[in-house]
Amino acid sequence: MSTTIKLIASGLIVLSFAVLPASAAVITFAGADLGVLPGSPSGPNSTLAATNFDAAAAMLGTESVITFESAPVGSFTSLAVAPGVTITGSDVNGNHQSINNTFDASFPSLDGYNTTSGGSHFVEMTGGSLVFTFATPVQFFGAFLSGVQNFLQDTYTFSDGTSQTINVPEAGTSSSVGELAFVGFTDAGKSISSVTVNAGTNAFDAIGVDDVRLQSAAVTTPEPGSALSALTGCFFGMAFWFWRRRAVRTRGTRQRTWTA
Repeated sequence: MSTTIKLIASGLIVLSFAVLPASAAVITFAGADLGVLPGSPSGPNSTLAATNFDAAAAMLGTESVITFESAPVGSFTSLAVAPGVTITGSDVNGNHQSINNTFDASFPSLDGYNTTSGGSHFVEMTGGSLVFTFATPVQFFGAFLSGVQNFLQDTYTFSDGTSQTINVPEAGTSSSVGELAFVGFTDAGKSISSVTVNAGTNAFDAIGVDDVRLQSAAVTTPEPGSALSALTGCFFGMAFWFWRRRAVRTRGTRQRTWTA
């Protein structure tokens, strides 16, 4: 087999792998710290989970963080909290969820609170659900959840073509011990239009949601046909270049032979 044919064959083998989409799965990043107080709203496990999530998210797109600091305090029906991001939801009693800038000092680790350094605002959920809706679908999402207790299983739910549920870690919490948790996920190659934070409907958990991380813009993925055409042209261009180079070298050798 000639060098040119070998080059084309090997190039097409590489090409066949290059245009196949990589299979992906939901990857969860979660960490929790018991008894964290609003005065120092951070902990090693939740911070590490957020750091690891940030590193993974950076491989998929640009990350934005929503701190709610510019959001108006009070209840809301539908609130734009970032370009292309809207939140809605209702509490355990069917009332609207709210933005708050104070916490319950009587139960400092059991109620929701701000986690933004130098900030004060956060979403306070009195059970129920909080829905984040994205004008541009995302591949990752994460948030700090404060005042988490084990009255019931708090969750994230979303669809990436299949219904997905992520449980918030609650080990060690109780009616008198709350936690600060970070829970995030990546879902490479998927298009997620909304994520719901669930804190209960019958029994319920009063939690805070803050420092939400999400993809700020969609990753542009070329159509398989266009990617195939571009890569095919590239490989055949390289093959032609090597063929021309070999032909010129061969003619040069013959000329030298003829003059000898």
